[in-house]
Amino acid sequence: MSTTTLAPAAFDEFGRCLPTAVQSPAHRQSRRYFRLGTPAVDPAAILARLGRHLGAGKGLDVDSFTRRIDAIRARLAADPATAGLLNGLAVPFIVPRTPVTEIGTLMEEGYLPAVARSFEEAFPAERFTNHVKLGLAGKLTVQPGSRHERLIEAMGNDEVVGLYFPCLTEYSLPAAVEQIASLPDHLLLAGGFDTAAAFVGVPDLLLRTDGYPPLLWLTGLAGEKPGIGYHFEAYGHDLTFNRRAHLGQTAEYWWSGISVLETR
Repeated sequence: MSTTTLAPAAFDEFGRCLPTAVQSPAHRQSRRYFRLGTPAVDPAAILARLGRHLGAGKGLDVDSFTRRIDAIRARLAADPATAGLLNGLAVPFIVPRTPVTEIGTLMEEGYLPAVARSFEEAFPAERFTNHVKLGLAGKLTVQPGSRHERLIEAMGNDEVVGLYFPCLTEYSLPAAVEQIASLPDHLLLAGGFDTAAAFVGVPDLLLRTDGYPPLLWLTGLAGEKPGIGYHFEAYGHDLTFNRRAHLGQTAEYWWSGISVLETR
């Protein structure tokens, strides 16, 4: 996709990436009816959960993890094109070194069970449910134009530390792909592994007691046929994983995320 005619990115005071560079459906203004609550972003607790449930970060101490996350923040803050990301929620995550041969199988057998363990440990009275009963094997591929293949490649070489930003709010999935093309090259559309790792570390990411939270698409991944996508969604105080038709449309509770990986 050519980016020569795309407008530069802009972020509002809440860290929303404004849809300045898209022609596909996206809400130009947000009434912020659907939004996140106030999840606790505690590096020590995140590191412990990631180690316990995902086997990630076991060789790190809290000070080292915090320094690596702070380095990503500093890089973003130093660039006017990305500093606005930091107006919103940033969730630190780690994904373990894993050569990825089949995305859906690894999600189903590794990452979704880790989300379930972390969520149900944090909220014993609540449940995580995977509603995709026909399985994920062979159904998930990297979305063209998402840049998400860079995370997959990095995972094959080393453990990956990053920040997840749920900042593409009220975008259709095609609009999110268009918008990422206008952003600096080291910003990626979040997919399955990074989004799931964010939930492992911060299991209350979608918990909101004073209103309605959004749905979080795995926009860096394409489903098994056009117009189908996969997502995390709250159901009451429970957490669910599911698939649905998006058909290139948008809704105000449909959000996508951006991941920023550390450079080493």
